Amino acid sequence: MNFDEIVDRRGISAQKWDDQGGEYIPMWVADMDFRIPGPITEALKARIDKGTFGFSYIDDEMYQVISRHYREQYHCEVERDWIVFVPSVMPGANLACRMTGGDIMLNTPMYPHIRRLPQEAHTGVREVPLKETNGFYEMDFEAMEEACDENVTVFVMSNPHNPVGRVFTREELEQLEEFCRRHHLLMVSDEIHCDLVFEGEHIPYFSLSEEAKQNSITLTSGSKTYNIPAIPYAIAIIPNPELRKRYQDICYGLFSPVSVLGVEALKAGYGRCEEWRRELIDYLRANRDYMEERIAAIDGLSVVHNQATYLAWIDCRKLGVESPQKFFLKEAGVNFNDGADFAEPEFVRINFGCPRSQLKEALDRVEAAVKKRKEER
Repeated sequence: MNFDEIVDRRGISAQKWDDQGGEYIPMWVADMDFRIPGPITEALKARIDKGTFGFSYIDDEMYQVISRHYREQYHCEVERDWIVFVPSVMPGANLACRMTGGDIMLNTPMYPHIRRLPQEAHTGVREVPLKETNGFYEMDFEAMEEACDENVTVFVMSNPHNPVGRVFTREELEQLEEFCRRHHLLMVSDEIHCDLVFEGEHIPYFSLSEEAKQNSITLTSGSKTYNIPAIPYAIAIIPNPELRKRYQDICYGLFSPVSVLGVEALKAGYGRCEEWRRELIDYLRANRDYMEERIAAIDGLSVVHNQATYLAWIDCRKLGVESPQKFFLKEAGVNFNDGADFAEPEFVRINFGCPRSQLKEALDRVEAAVKKRKEER
């Protein structure tokens, strides 16, 4: 795979390029500027060539591919009965949060779709900031204890974390599991970036213990890994049969029939794209290292070292501007995600899932804009 290839995504209704409100270098919305893996393209073409798209069902191969993926990547078992298919991760999380009838707890910064869950599920929320020490983020269990009350019934986690890029350790997850158990909280774990880890080891929440298995809904998808969010299909892993039945009852009648293209894409991704995925991780890791080196050299900026995902969290607190996102949009022509949407307005999120030349141009512009501002002051 040539990840340095410039793929022209203009004129195809690409949100990242065509719907951003101007001619900016788009370093924002969470998809990558790479072609999808060849085996997925081939699988989609082969299915389209069949010429029929009647009602379908999930065949045995789909379940086997998912189970094998978890066995090989994470050394844990996923039984067929545990799997529930949903259109994408966030609708799946929305329904999971509706099941408990109580308030949601989550950590900030957190990406906007999870922060919108309380509004979507018509619940209250406790947003508890992660504890940051010299650019390293971890869960603040003391603050979580203070914020938790009898009205909180669900905890929503992002692991690997979006936007700070943490891969939570087993010790952290075990402490979180104990917290949830003590407060009788359902864990809804968004693990959509789990296959894009540079450092550390992703541990699926349900694999921690029998208690975690019985009191969690784990959501994931191939959409981030294989760059196919426009072919949405996701899985909810729910080992507890009673919890799973309640979840399926809520899902019943809300979602469309089986997405045949989503099935083919996920089969090909999990089944035939491992070499591509490893090459992608190597390229993204090099992009991350380049980006971190460049940001560190720009006065007033720093970036959180991320262990996973192609998204990074840039600290602009020393830059001295009211809205870093608007500043870079106007002065550099670079479109980042606004940290305000993640609950930290003095930060921006960068998407470095792009060809190195695009990343370089964006950082060149950022550096020039910051330098110009310093000179004018």
